[in-house]
Amino acid sequence: MSLLGKIFTGIILVTSIIVMVIGMAVYSTHTNWRDAYQALNTKLNQAESDYTDQKAAYLRQISQLEAEKEAAKQEARKLETERVQLVEDRNGLQTELEQAANQISALQGTVTSTSENNRLLSEEVQKLRSDIRTAQQERDQLFATTLKATTDLHTTAGELNEVKDRNAQLVQDLAMKNSLLRENDIDPTGEAVPRVRGVVAATRRTAGKQLIEISIGADDGVKKNQTVEIFRGERYLGRAMIIQTNPDRAVGQVLREYQQGPIQEGDDVATQLRS
Repeated sequence: MSLLGKIFTGIILVTSIIVMVIGMAVYSTHTNWRDAYQALNTKLNQAESDYTDQKAAYLRQISQLEAEKEAAKQEARKLETERVQLVEDRNGLQTELEQAANQISALQGTVTSTSENNRLLSEEVQKLRSDIRTAQQERDQLFATTLKATTDLHTTAGELNEVKDRNAQLVQDLAMKNSLLRENDIDPTGEAVPRVRGVVAATRRTAGKQLIEISIGADDGVKKNQTVEIFRGERYLGRAMIIQTNPDRAVGQVLREYQQGPIQEGDDVATQLRS
């Protein structure tokens, strides 16, 4: 083989080696890109799965938050209702307190009047005692004059003692009757208000006002413009003013400023609060 042939042979060998190396590099590169694609595709699938799970969790959280928001609104409405009820209860208690203060003032006035009456009665008793002593002195003076005058004087003294006893009995009866009147919540110095109880026979609303028909009327002493108290068991419900009376029935208008609960048929009514 000539030198030129050897050179070409060497060139061919080197070229073959280079081609082989390039082929191996291309094969290796092709294999790496496929693995990278598969790895990226796996990551993409995992990312899509994670996204789906996170989206579902997000939607669940949104739904839960909406439910909690609605529950919070309902709780707020409930609390507002309770606040309004507490304000109404406070106003009712304030009204009762003012009524109690007025009653105390009236009772204080009655006590003052009674004390004054007692003072006047004491002065009258002292005057009667003085008169009796004077009469006894006159009787002693007339006793020395004539027997007839003495007899008349004794008769007069007996009548005077009888009057005294009668007066004392009347004072005692008056005190007892005044005590009984006060025990029944009746002012002995004012107009007597009968204490009568009945029930609500019917209720209706007209022109924004609640009217009640009660089972007691004029024959029971109920009068127009008089007030009656309404209750159910031990619960106080409110007050109504009588606007119409019949012999055995009466119609009243519920006073809203005193109402403390719904009023219905069968509730009890009385001309005064129970003690």
